[in-house]
Amino acid sequence: MTRLRLASGSGQATALPWPVRWSSWLFCAVVALAPLPLGSIGAVAPAIWSILLGIALLGVLPMRLRGSQLAILAVTALLTALAMLVLREQSALRPWSGVAPNALWAQAGKLLPAELPPAVSIARSQPFYSIGVGIVCLLSFAIGVVLGANRGLARGLLRAVAAAGLVYAICGIVTFAIDPTRIYLLHEKQAHLAWLTSPFVNRNTAGIYYGCCALIWLLFGCELIERHWPSRRASLSRLLARLDMPARRRLAGHAFGWLTCLLAMFLTGSRGGAGISLLAAVAAAAIFFRNRVPRRYGMIVALGVGSLVALALLQLLGGGVGARFSTMGLSDEGRFSTYRATLRMIWDHPWLGDGFGTFEWVYPAYRTDDISLRGTWNRAHNSWLELASDGGMLMAGATMIALLAAFGVLAHGVRTRRRDVIVPLAALCASAAGALHSMIDFSLQITGYAVVIAALLGAGLSQSFRSGRGGSGGGSDRDAHVTVGRQVNVDLARRSGGAAGEAI
Repeated sequence: MTRLRLASGSGQATALPWPVRWSSWLFCAVVALAPLPLGSIGAVAPAIWSILLGIALLGVLPMRLRGSQLAILAVTALLTALAMLVLREQSALRPWSGVAPNALWAQAGKLLPAELPPAVSIARSQPFYSIGVGIVCLLSFAIGVVLGANRGLARGLLRAVAAAGLVYAICGIVTFAIDPTRIYLLHEKQAHLAWLTSPFVNRNTAGIYYGCCALIWLLFGCELIERHWPSRRASLSRLLARLDMPARRRLAGHAFGWLTCLLAMFLTGSRGGAGISLLAAVAAAAIFFRNRVPRRYGMIVALGVGSLVALALLQLLGGGVGARFSTMGLSDEGRFSTYRATLRMIWDHPWLGDGFGTFEWVYPAYRTDDISLRGTWNRAHNSWLELASDGGMLMAGATMIALLAAFGVLAHGVRTRRRDVIVPLAALCASAAGALHSMIDFSLQITGYAVVIAALLGAGLSQSFRSGRGGSGGGSDRDAHVTVGRQVNVDLARRSGGAAGEAI
């Protein structure tokens, strides 16, 4: 057999420097373990992940960056600079923008004997204490962009997320069957006692997380089927005949991971998490096999068949979710009332908001009588409205524009790539599902879930561009085929001429 030596831009995994390898392992470990400590809520877990991700970021410095990666990181740096500017303005005694301080400081100064320096934020130091999730997501996204250019590392990230979700799902289902009032038999729940939430505290975050993991397992299975797709007159019998025993074992493993994560998702009872995850899965499968269906009506038929399969799974495995849909509908009145109150908060302080992380303190002044007095609304249940109320419309608008641009880049990558298309496709569907779910909940504000989406988004963006010949292993399909073909011709010519030193 002739041994081929491929160039670094050919798509073949090349030898990476040991700091890069260690950093990739550390990065995947953080992304996999972040959901474990109750979703990494609080201040301690995000601080630990920030330190570990900072070390991993230092380890990827030897990697060469392409122009597309530099452009992505430049836009990220601009968005980060805007966030830091807003953070500074919210806590400064004399804001550069000249925005008037919050009127509550003057009212409190009249009631208290001490003089209170006014600020834009309703709680002066709270914006600094609330940026932990932002720092972790920024580091995770940046490392995902740098490492994601290497196809082996990008696929390794997908495997790490899928495997972690499967382990959490198995442990969660087993421990939920033993004691549903505890998370992994260790932490006592304060709410959602009848539903699976492990490893998170909130069932809605758990639902969308398991849906994301199920999506990746589904795409792995779709990729395996695509590799063995019959070239002539495709049928189920021909497809099964082309699958050898190792391929069937791998397909069974992908199916097991997909069904297990789906079962865990349904056991959470999350209407939004289950519904959006099923929509994302149907869209991902239809997009993946778009070239295998008739052009005129094939996509519509594929979406219809996928929707029927999703409804069948909902009836078969998601009885609790279906019951909640039947009794409560698509939403509850408390959310809509909170959305209206949040819009009034944005209207009163449109440019700089009330301060990052201050929603819990500002909301009681806007709470209406039609909202139940039971419990505390510490989230708006709409991350985008809460971002606008806490950070201002400029910050929220810039973030949404950047996210929509990222979706466009991922869609371009899905359309143009012929190999490893599951990386940008998984990033597109998972991040879109997370963004849509955050319009009715606060999943992206939970560190353990947000760090996963940020990593997938960064890797997917890097894999959406073709690399040059001096790339870091991402490699376009055309470059890979040309390089392989040229090397094969050279090796065969040398072999036929009896060139010495050729490895046979």
